[in-house]
Amino acid sequence: MPYLARVLLKGSVVVLPLVITAWLLWSTLLWLDNIGLELLSWTGLEIDSASSGIPGFGLIVMLVSLFVVGLLIQFNPINWLHTYLEDTLLRFPVVKTLYGAVKDFTVMFDGQKKQPQPVVLVDMPGQGTLVGFITNQNVPAVVQQTRPEQPLVAVYLPMSYMVGGYTLFLPKAQLTLVDWSFEEAMRFAITAGVSQSQSLNQAKSRPPTNDSAATEM
Repeated sequence: MPYLARVLLKGSVVVLPLVITAWLLWSTLLWLDNIGLELLSWTGLEIDSASSGIPGFGLIVMLVSLFVVGLLIQFNPINWLHTYLEDTLLRFPVVKTLYGAVKDFTVMFDGQKKQPQPVVLVDMPGQGTLVGFITNQNVPAVVQQTRPEQPLVAVYLPMSYMVGGYTLFLPKAQLTLVDWSFEEAMRFAITAGVSQSQSLNQAKSRPPTNDSAATEM
């Protein structure tokens, strides 16, 4: 590869992650700001960030609204009403699928609702070992009845560089629990083991070799 192309590639590796991350954060903030302004328009107040003189005024409204909802949901009457409306929505097949998927995704960010999924190594005889995550240790009864002699758990196997994966029902004897954080293991699996942060952590924890020690001397 020519020298100029290598320099250009190195520059892209440094700049692109920063630019894409900043763009995603900025787009998310603008989206939340627009939602907040839309909420105000429903009340009859036509206000935008420019006229109010406060940048991100809609974002402030959105955050305050979420905070108020979080406070109200702690009261039993409001919580009962929310549960009633939720049960009503779940009676409709299509709405049940969409709402259930979105609800499960948002619950992942609530540490009080669900603990991080344990990271496991899945032994695939004759093929190797896969990185997986135990998503549910109480599988449906109809599934467990097919293997009554061994307890099954639901294991999610992510695919590298793809938004997706496979959910398998596997016996616990085929799994090996590892002391690996969910975030690091998921990053390692999705990036096929080429994550830069993962490589840096391994380099820091690896003891210096004789060659490196001789170089330092």
